[in-house]
Amino acid sequence: MPIDIKKTLLQIKNLESTDNINAFIQRLNATFQNFTAASLNLKNLEEKIAEAWDTGKAKFTFAKTDGNETIGDLISADEDDQAPHITIGTDGSQVFSSAHELSSASLINIGSVVIPYFNQSVPVHLASEPTVYNSSDDITTIDTEDKISDEDLISYERTLKEIEEVTRLCRNYKKHGLPIVAMLDGTLIHWHLKTFNNIYVEHFIQRFSKAILELKEHRIPLISYISSSRSNDIINMLRIYKCPYEKVDCRKNCHGIPSTSLPCNPSQNYKPILDRKLIEKYLVEKQASNGTRTAIFKSNNSILELYPSDIKVCFFYFHTGYEVARVEIPAYVANDNKLLHLAHNALKLQCKVGFGYPVVLSEAHNQAVVSKKDRQIFYDLLKEHYLKQSGAKVNLSTKELRKRISFV
Repeated sequence: MPIDIKKTLLQIKNLESTDNINAFIQRLNATFQNFTAASLNLKNLEEKIAEAWDTGKAKFTFAKTDGNETIGDLISADEDDQAPHITIGTDGSQVFSSAHELSSASLINIGSVVIPYFNQSVPVHLASEPTVYNSSDDITTIDTEDKISDEDLISYERTLKEIEEVTRLCRNYKKHGLPIVAMLDGTLIHWHLKTFNNIYVEHFIQRFSKAILELKEHRIPLISYISSSRSNDIINMLRIYKCPYEKVDCRKNCHGIPSTSLPCNPSQNYKPILDRKLIEKYLVEKQASNGTRTAIFKSNNSILELYPSDIKVCFFYFHTGYEVARVEIPAYVANDNKLLHLAHNALKLQCKVGFGYPVVLSEAHNQAVVSKKDRQIFYDLLKEHYLKQSGAKVNLSTKELRKRISFV
């Protein structure tokens, strides 16, 4: 039976009541006041952040500013940059194996796009590269008894294929002699690795690092773009600033206190807001133009301890004109003004021509996406293949058959 639209609509209308909206505005204003106070008291902010960073006694991840930039800095891209360059993006999609189909085969599809700007001699590239796996054993050569789920394994391999493909394309396009910017969709902070066996983590970091370090060697900046980010690293940084104790020690000083009543909260009955909501308000207050970025921050997420120093992840927030996006970059980009400038200008252009979202990533997504029809074609091709091989009758599971046929 399809979803009952009337019942669903009644529940949706109750999601955002006036009281909820007013409460959010109050929390946002209180957080913004804390942000303003911190930006006016940089010495105290930096001392408290440095102490908490070194001791690791905060029970949450938080950020600190990187280099010479401070929490309230806003940096504009060039007004009308028309320097010739190439932007390369990749994205991935997959078909997981299904217990209800005739085969345990799965598929990873990597979409790739290369677009040159202000130069007509470089060809545009749009393509997809599918890889079919007969079983989970074909996906990785890792030999361990501690296996991970097929879904996690596919996602693991797809992430690596995305960065390896963008690196391969960058290597191939170096021959054109133009600056290149590489772009990915999603985070570079792969915190989910914490749940995997050490051998999987080591294998991931090895391949991931190798690809990014090759980009560094070719002096190609890497940008990873996160739309509608759920991060609150900056919000948590402000909690460190507001901590009333001489030294931050959450477990010792605040054990058992409800999260809504912590002394580091900017207001009573506080529920954290998102970084992007705070930065959005700040950009409006400062009347920042499209293409403006915040200061560069570092995250203290524990997974980054496993990353080589040159690819430890930094981030900034970016005003696209349509949203405030979180943009992550490796340390080698953050520490090189020339690469950072190239990446910033390229990102501004990407969001301008893509109406608020990088066009190479939207096109790479279109190349990668596996539709419902594509998925069914994949399963039909598998069925045809096995029928030809065996000549025997091949059946779907009873559940899958019943899902495809209605008796009412």
